[in-house]
Amino acid sequence: MMSKYVLGLDVGTTTLRSFLYNNKGEVCYSCVEKVDLVNPKPGWVEIDPDILWNKVVKVLETCVSNVPREDVSGLGISCQRGTFTCWSKSTGRPFHNLITWKDLRADSLVKMWNKSFSIRALRLGGKILHWITRMPRYQAASIFTLFNGLVILRLVWALDNIPGLREAAQKDDLMFGCVDSWLLYNLTGKHMTEISNIAATGMFDPFTMEYASWIYSLFNIPESMMPRIVSSCGDHFGSTSADLLGISIPIRAVLADQSASVFGSGCTQLGAAKITMGTGSFIDVVTASAHASMNGLIPIIGWKIKEEVVHLAEGSVHDTGVILDWGRSVQLFDDFNDISEIVNSVADCGGVYFVPGFNGMQKPVLDPSATAGFIGLNINTTKPQLLRSILECIAFTQKQLVDSFLTESNYKIDKLVVDGGVAQNDFILQYIADLTGLPVERPENVEMSAWGTAALAGIQVGLWKNREELNSLRSQGTFFTRNPGNTRCLSDYKAWQKACLRFTKWKQEEEENA
Repeated sequence: MMSKYVLGLDVGTTTLRSFLYNNKGEVCYSCVEKVDLVNPKPGWVEIDPDILWNKVVKVLETCVSNVPREDVSGLGISCQRGTFTCWSKSTGRPFHNLITWKDLRADSLVKMWNKSFSIRALRLGGKILHWITRMPRYQAASIFTLFNGLVILRLVWALDNIPGLREAAQKDDLMFGCVDSWLLYNLTGKHMTEISNIAATGMFDPFTMEYASWIYSLFNIPESMMPRIVSSCGDHFGSTSADLLGISIPIRAVLADQSASVFGSGCTQLGAAKITMGTGSFIDVVTASAHASMNGLIPIIGWKIKEEVVHLAEGSVHDTGVILDWGRSVQLFDDFNDISEIVNSVADCGGVYFVPGFNGMQKPVLDPSATAGFIGLNINTTKPQLLRSILECIAFTQKQLVDSFLTESNYKIDKLVVDGGVAQNDFILQYIADLTGLPVERPENVEMSAWGTAALAGIQVGLWKNREELNSLRSQGTFFTRNPGNTRCLSDYKAWQKACLRFTKWKQEEEENA
């Protein structure tokens, strides 16, 4: 049968999207659903797995119902990372809601373990072994730091606090999985995880390409509950049950959202860099091997296709789209489409800087107790200046991510490919180009995660011959290059860095004075 269409499914933190692509890479049909986040307690962020599953079926069904179902030749799935649940091997029912990567319930465990003798000994051992062997793996161990986004301590919390979880593990009736595993289990009945998804949990060693066995013994996590690790594409995923969508559709690719975005952006060469600006921001740079960072970048897996393994060095910022949502909630603007016009109505911020510490600050500041706020206000400060300081702040954080990579690697970045909802804003992209001096490309389609995994699935089912053919489908996007007239941006960036230091240790002081 001639392949005609391929499905792309993107399960994000706040939005669930399905797209049906033809052989020209064009979107024929799409369906979008909101992901319902549950907040049972302050700092807890969950997703009901049953509600998520029902919405996944709905968006897929909506797309395939518009064409002869037999013409849909494959499905690719892109997933948010670090969000997990545990379910019964005998009944298939989850023991608890999906605990998302934004969840902070294990924060006290994170602080305790980072100060523990075990972690300090691990770092010391890493330093010694790196001094002896010069192996990057041990350099990474020398600065090993736990944080809430990693699955490890949220899973430890679940095992110790959710009734029946450890007992189920002892009876070999417990299965763990992130969003990719949970969806694959429901779609096919198989318990597996794709390598780029599991690589983002902290329980996988990108240097050995295996589960990090020491993690399981140190934190008392039963390794028997872990899914089988598989490559990013192939027939090992199986096919959807025929009764779900009216036909059995082969699942031919699964990728973590950032990996899918990198692939979809065509960033496959060494040093190619992609920035996604959504709820948070992520910079991903293609590297030849696992990258041992001293500046807070983490080594993850882009994808594994047969014997090809693509590594990524990734840096992140928690608050990006979140900042704009907050700005609208306090009436700095009403419509996202009006933002650029508002901020261009003023020449500058009037000496005002915004510090994005709603969820603490990542490296290089690295202070989870930091807070957010404006600094430099005066009696003449206007709302457009406040809004402009927020947009400039988003660009400053991207400059920080780029610099973190360039200062510790020999790679040269030729351009930045940007995607995500915030990438729709011209002012931010122009400011990033001014700050970094790098060309910034915004593809026509900024929803790259669904396209990336659908494109990989499409190659597998013969819709496209290879990546070269895929790249030929990409139309040139919009480019932003440095404006030589913006002479203040770098001095403003340095001032903003100083401002960030003024907002550190805020929540820590609150706790000490409580």
